[in-house]
Amino acid sequence: MRLCEAKIVIPAHMLPGGVAPVAREFGFEHVEKQRIESNNTIALTQFGFHTPSALANEPNTDKIFDKATEHFLWYLAKGTPYQITMRFTNGSERTTSYVYQDNKLTAQASSLAVLLANSQ
Repeated sequence: MRLCEAKIVIPAHMLPGGVAPVAREFGFEHVEKQRIESNNTIALTQFGFHTPSALANEPNTDKIFDKATEHFLWYLAKGTPYQITMRFTNGSERTTSYVYQDNKLTAQASSLAVLLANSQ
């Protein structure tokens, strides 16, 4: 089972200008940036990763993606909530939102839009 597509979603206002992920560092050939307007007042930015690179032929491709995501988030404000969706070659999909609570990073099954709406 290998990672074939992934998305990172963050609040748009937390993304400094000019900061964008490099697709190859995440194990992909292409990354697309898209602004998402949700039902709440917080706009979201989504980075969609497509076309796995040769690097992604290794086992545990989700670990490569996780490590690159951690490195990318260093450029954002500490405590930035984010969501990762991974789709695998066997058709399974995993979506997890991460948010800081009490100075600890916690994982949630709820979508980022729901978490942000509940925190207002």
